[in-house]
Amino acid sequence: MTEQSISDYLNQLQSENGLPGGGSATALVGAMSAALVHMVSEIQKDKKSLKDSRQEVLTILEEAEEVREHFEKLKDQDAIAFEPVSKAYKLPKDTEEQKSSRQRAIEEGLHGAVQPPLSMMKTTLKLIELYERLARIPIKGSIVNDIAVGVLFARTTLQSSHLNVLVNTNFMKDEQTKKELEGLGNTYLVQGEEKADQLYADSKYYLMHKKWPSMDVRGVQ
Repeated sequence: MTEQSISDYLNQLQSENGLPGGGSATALVGAMSAALVHMVSEIQKDKKSLKDSRQEVLTILEEAEEVREHFEKLKDQDAIAFEPVSKAYKLPKDTEEQKSSRQRAIEEGLHGAVQPPLSMMKTTLKLIELYERLARIPIKGSIVNDIAVGVLFARTTLQSSHLNVLVNTNFMKDEQTKKELEGLGNTYLVQGEEKADQLYADSKYYLMHKKWPSMDVRGVQ
C-alpha cells in the first residue's frame, strides 16, 4: 500500500470494504505534517541568516524523514490491525469453552488493534517537538505559514489517533488493560495538544505581526 499513488489510495479509502479506514488516513496526515517539516528545513538549511543554526536544521531534516517513514509504515499497519478482531467476533460461541476462547481472541485482537494509534500518538509528540525546534531557530518569512499548517496537521493526527485508541478500548472487557491503554492515550493527548496549541498561536502571531511573540506576549513571566 505504501507505494501506491495518492489517487489509488483515496479510491481505496472511499470504497465500501472499509480498508483502509480512519486510522490509516490519520497516519497519512501525520506523514504529510512530517513532510512539511522536512520541506521547511530543506529550504532553510543553506540560508546565510541561519548559518549558526545550520546543524540543527540538518538534524531536524533527518529526523523529519524518519518520522515520515514511520507514519507511512503505521498507515499500512493500521489498515490491517483490526482484522484479527473481526475474525474473533466470528468464532463460535455455542459452549462456555467456545465463549471463553472467543472472548480471549477478541481481547488479544483489540490489544493489537490499539497499538498503531498509540504509536501514532507517540510519534506525533516527536513531530510536534520538531516544530518547536524550528520555531526556536526561528524561521522567518511566509514559510511560517507552512509551519502553522503542519502544526494543525500534527494536532489533527494526535486527536484522531486518540479517537482510534478509544474506539478499540471501548470494546475491551479487561478493565485493567483498558484503563492502562486509555491512560497512556490521554497522557499523550494532553502533552501534545498544549504544545501544538501554543505553536499554532505563535506561528499565527508571526504571520500577523511579522515577528515571533516575545515571552511577555506568550504570558510567560
